[in-house]
Amino acid sequence: MEKNSLKNSYDDFLSTVIVGIGEVSEMTKIPVRKLRYWEEKGIIKTVDPQSKSRQFDLANIKKIILIQELIEDGYSLDGAAKKVEERMAKIGSLLNLIQI
Repeated sequence: MEKNSLKNSYDDFLSTVIVGIGEVSEMTKIPVRKLRYWEEKGIIKTVDPQSKSRQFDLANIKKIILIQELIEDGYSLDGAAKKVEERMAKIGSLLNLIQI
């Protein structure tokens, strides 16, 4: 397997699952209004920002869940978002280093 092929496979997988905002709200128990606010702040991103229907890929759903867990643990929204971004960057860096 080529270097970065594992990372590319991982990224491809995270981008293939697409879910509408209503379903994300149901799955995560986070109100649609709050998800829209997070999107407006740039914390999460929709698959197609130009589209009227908000849809999220698995990477952003994962991010939503992690942020909500940190908020429940006492982090502010901005603090939780920063911590999740740092974690995702570390994972990306580690995947870049892996060679099979």
